[in-house]
Amino acid sequence: MHMIKNVPISKARVNLGQVVKDVREKGDVVVLEKDGIPVASIVGVDIVEDLRDALDLAAARLKTQRETLVDWDSIRAQYV
Repeated sequence: MHMIKNVPISKARVNLGQVVKDVREKGDVVVLEKDGIPVASIVGVDIVEDLRDALDLAAARLKTQRETLVDWDSIRAQYV
């Protein structure tokens, strides 16, 4: 499981090398905050690749579902 850390942008800027090292070596996810509000994240490339794969799979499944769906009016017209 990835550890999620919320870090102010100003602190991350000063410690950027360590932030990147923790992301790369420990698999941490760093949520950057400005005035206490999350504005961006730093994540490892493996997480980005996993997200891309998941999106591709979801898109393929959605396409398949759309191809197999039949309009209700078409079905009704055949039997009414």
